[in-house]
Amino acid sequence: MAYEASEIMFAACLLFTDKELQSAAKDVNALTSFMATAKKKASTGVKFGNDAIKKGFLDLMVPTDKGLKDLVVGMSAAIGIRKEVPARENKGTPAIYLTGNVWSQEVEKFRISAHGFEDYNSADVLFTYNGTKYYGVSLKKKAKPNAPEPTLINKAFDTLLTDGKEFSALKQSLVDARIDYFSSLVIKAVDAKIIRKADIKDFDRLKSTKEGRKELFESKKRDRNKFDRSYIDTKGWAAAPKGYKDDTNLKNPKCMRYFVNKQLADPKNPLWSKFISIMNANSELFGDSLINIILKTKLYEELTSKDLKKFKFGFFLVTGIGDVTKTAVSLQPAQVTSLETTLCGLTRIEKKYKKSSYSIELNNMKKGESDAAKVFLQLKRGDVKILDLELRYKGAFTAQPQFQATVNPAFKQLLKDECGQ
Repeated sequence: MAYEASEIMFAACLLFTDKELQSAAKDVNALTSFMATAKKKASTGVKFGNDAIKKGFLDLMVPTDKGLKDLVVGMSAAIGIRKEVPARENKGTPAIYLTGNVWSQEVEKFRISAHGFEDYNSADVLFTYNGTKYYGVSLKKKAKPNAPEPTLINKAFDTLLTDGKEFSALKQSLVDARIDYFSSLVIKAVDAKIIRKADIKDFDRLKSTKEGRKELFESKKRDRNKFDRSYIDTKGWAAAPKGYKDDTNLKNPKCMRYFVNKQLADPKNPLWSKFISIMNANSELFGDSLINIILKTKLYEELTSKDLKKFKFGFFLVTGIGDVTKTAVSLQPAQVTSLETTLCGLTRIEKKYKKSSYSIELNNMKKGESDAAKVFLQLKRGDVKILDLELRYKGAFTAQPQFQATVNPAFKQLLKDECGQ
C-alpha cells in the first residue's frame, strides 16, 4: 500500500493539545525537535491494522523538508477537527486509528464496501473519545489558503459507473465512443504517413467494418516486431530512426504521440463531445453517481444498514493548510466540512432547483489555460456549480481516461451561507 505522510502526522498531532502544537510551530528548530516527540508518542498512541502498516507510516516521521511540511499540515488538521468535536466529548486522550488496506479490529465495523469501492468509507484516520461516537477524517492538504483546491478523487472514468443494470448500456456506449474515435485517429495517422499502411495487415478491410475498427483500436493482431504498443499508443513514426518504437522526441510533429495529444488537447474534439453528450443524456444518473462517489453522500445510509445501533459516526473532509521554509513555519487554519453540511447544501439545491436536472458543461475558461490532452468540466444544477472535473489521458489511450474532481468555490460558498460551514 502507499503511505501518505500527512496522515500519520495528523494522527500523531491528535495526541497533543492545541497549545502544544502551536508552540511546536513557532519556528523550524522547534518543529524539528517536535517531530521526534510526535513519532515516539504515535508509536504507542496510534493504532494500526498490522505491524507492517505501523512501520510504513512511522518511517515517514522524519524531519526532512517534506516531512516538516506534512507535520504542519497535520497540526492544522488536528486543531481544525477538534473544533468540530462537541466540548462534552472532547475530553482526555482519544483512541486513534490509521486505516490502510487493513483496518484495526476495533474499527473494522465502519469499513464499507459499496458503490464499486472496496473502501467506500474513505476515512484516512478514525478517532473516538468515548468509544461510542467515532469520527472519520478524509485528509487533504495544501500549502496556502488561496492555493488550488486539492483533488478529492483520481480514478479511471469508468469508476463513475458501478456495477448494475442501469449502467451496463452506458458503459458500452462509452466503450463504443472510444473505439470509434481512436480507430479514426489511426486511419488519419495512416493518411498522414505517420503509420505506413503496409504495416497494418488488411488495413483497408479493417477500417470498413465494426470489428475491424475495434482491431485498429485494440491492435491485438499487430506486428509486434514493429509495434511494441497498440497503434494508438505508438510513440514513434514509420520513418523515425527507431521506427514506431522511437520515443526520443515526443514533441516532434511527425510522431504518433504528438499527433494524438494534439487532437485530445482540443476541447471540441469528437471524443470529449461524445462523452459530454452521453453524460448529459443521463445527467441524473451521472450527477448522483459523481456526487456520491466524490462526496460520500450515502455513507451514513450504508453505515445504518450495518445495524451499528450502539455507535455513532461523523465524517469530515479536512484540508490541513501549512508550509515550512528554511526560516519560517506557516500554520494556517484548516478547512473542515462535515458530511452533514454537505448533505444540507445538496438538499438546499434540490429544493431550489427541483425542476432542473444536473448538467455537465465545458469549463472553457480553464481549458484556455492548458494545451494538454485533457478537458475541464463542471457539474451544475440550476445556477450552482457543484464540482469541477478534469478528464485526461495518462499513459495508454486504450485505457479509460482518468478523472479528477474538486469542490467548486460556488458550492463551498453555498455551504457557508446556508449551512453554517
